Amino acid sequence: MKGEAGNYVYGIVPSATDAPSRQGIAGGRLRMVAFEDIAAIVSAVPDGELHAGREDLVAHAEILEHALRAGPVLPMRFGMVMPDAEAMRAELLEPFHDDLAMQLADLDGKVELHVRATYEEEAVMREVVEARPEIGARSEALRDHPPDATYYERIELGQMVAETVDRIREQDTVAIMEKLEPLAVAADVGSPEHERVAAHISFLIEEPRLSDFDHAVDELGRRNAGRLNFKYTGPFPAYSFVELPAQV
Repeated sequence: MKGEAGNYVYGIVPSATDAPSRQGIAGGRLRMVAFEDIAAIVSAVPDGELHAGREDLVAHAEILEHALRAGPVLPMRFGMVMPDAEAMRAELLEPFHDDLAMQLADLDGKVELHVRATYEEEAVMREVVEARPEIGARSEALRDHPPDATYYERIELGQMVAETVDRIREQDTVAIMEKLEPLAVAADVGSPEHERVAAHISFLIEEPRLSDFDHAVDELGRRNAGRLNFKYTGPFPAYSFVELPAQV
C-alpha cells in the first residue's frame, strides 16, 4: 500500500509566476509554494510513484522548460521530495531566500543553449595521419599481422591516435569558444562522451542575442562542413549555471 504523498520540487521561480498548466510526475497537479518573492513549483507524489526512468526525467525537464516561458527558473535536482509546504518553506525557501532570489534576478532574460560538435571519422583520421605520419606508417605495418601477435603494438598505436585526437580537439574547442563565447554571458565546457565528440559546450545567453548566436553557430557549421557536425539545442533553463546550496 502506498504511503502519504510527498511534495516533489521542480524548481524555484518568482512568486508572481503561475503554476505551469500541465500535469506533474505521476499525474500530480502542479502548484506553487511561496515565501516572500520566491516560490517553488511542486506536485504531490505518492510514495512509490517516483522513478528514475525516462518518463519522470522527461516530465521534470518539460515542466521546467514550460516555466521558463514565463520568466527565470532555478532548476532543482531530479528527485527532490519534501514532506509538505511547511517543510519546504522552513528548509528551502526561507533559509536560502537571499541566494535563490539573487540568482533568479541574475538569470532574468537569459537562457541556456547547448552546442555539440562531432567529427566525421574519415576527416579526423586524415588529420591525425597528417599531424603524425608515423601513425599511418605503423597502421600499415600492422595491417597484415594477426592481432594477437601485435597486441601491444596496437595498444601503443591506439594511444598515439587518442593523444593526437585530444590535441586536435583542444584546438577545435578553442576555435569554437573564440567564435561563440563573446556572444554569451558564461560558458561551461563539458567532457566529451566519446572520441568522436569534438566539443560539448553549454552557453548562457541573453535572449536578445539569440539570433546572433544562431548565425554564429550556422557559420561554424559552414566553415567546418565535411569535418564537424554541429548539433544545437535549447533554449533550456540554466542547468549548468545555477549554484544550489550544498544542503539542497
